[in-house]
Amino acid sequence: MATIGQRIRSAREAAGLTRMGLAVALGLGSESTVRRWERDECYPPVKNLAVLAGVLQVSVASLVRADE
Repeated sequence: MATIGQRIRSAREAAGLTRMGLAVALGLGSESTVRRWERDECYPPVKNLAVLAGVLQVSVASLVRADE
């Protein structure tokens, strides 16, 4: 089963974005936040999931679902 971080990374790569590109699209100061998400060190704030999903062109459910 893929983790949230693995799903974020997969969606980011499928969208053709670098970590920095995603960070810029989300208005983050640096790519370190995206790197921490992808490593499951922390998670995106719930209030930002819709924006993240929109940038990655996936559904919120596909990012956070518990089953695969």
